Amino acid sequence: MLTSLINAGRELLIQPQCPICQSTISSHTETSKPCKNCRLQLDLPSSGLIGLNPLNWRALGWYDGNLRRLLLNLRRSKKHSTMHALAELLNPLVPINAVLVPIPSWKNLSRANPLPQLLATYLKLPCHSLLIRRHATVGQHHLDRQLRLKNQLDAFKAVPGQINEKIDWSRHRAWIVDDILTTGATAQAAQTTLQTSGIPVGGLVCLARTPLRQLPGTGRPHTVI
Repeated sequence: MLTSLINAGRELLIQPQCPICQSTISSHTETSKPCKNCRLQLDLPSSGLIGLNPLNWRALGWYDGNLRRLLLNLRRSKKHSTMHALAELLNPLVPINAVLVPIPSWKNLSRANPLPQLLATYLKLPCHSLLIRRHATVGQHHLDRQLRLKNQLDAFKAVPGQINEKIDWSRHRAWIVDDILTTGATAQAAQTTLQTSGIPVGGLVCLARTPLRQLPGTGRPHTVI
């Protein structure tokens, strides 16, 4: 009863807004997630996307259209309210035994892609930086799958430290966190590094999956596989 009265009072004083488009919504209880119109505009499936190729993966939607534009803008703006809202939608897709491992950037902090770490921060699960970059890699936008795999070869080094002593890996799995899944070359390189260090990997969680029709060197229509 008291909680209801407090929420009602808040709604009289402050109009609840969608964290993405800032449009007025009906209740404060919905302000942690995108509004229905934003979900429609971003073309976000109600149950997200799940696939097994090139590794087990989970994503909010396809890296296309308005979702692509939003994520490109987020790389620059680092808008925490938007990232929190997207993570709220993605959280149910991640297993409860997951230990999140964000993909690190080889660039310095001012130029690094902030989205993997931000996403891992806002998902409601343990997060540990178990990977570092061994060396810089070239931009992959125009590389086909084979060149991407070569580009990411031996790109990571595992730095588990004392984490292996604190986590029972027989009951938990590392889940790699990245912003976009394209060919999977980066995720597979990270997976290999972790598994070589004795850390079991459950899969990859990301904000979006590049449609297969847009993958370098393919002409296939996009499907969840």
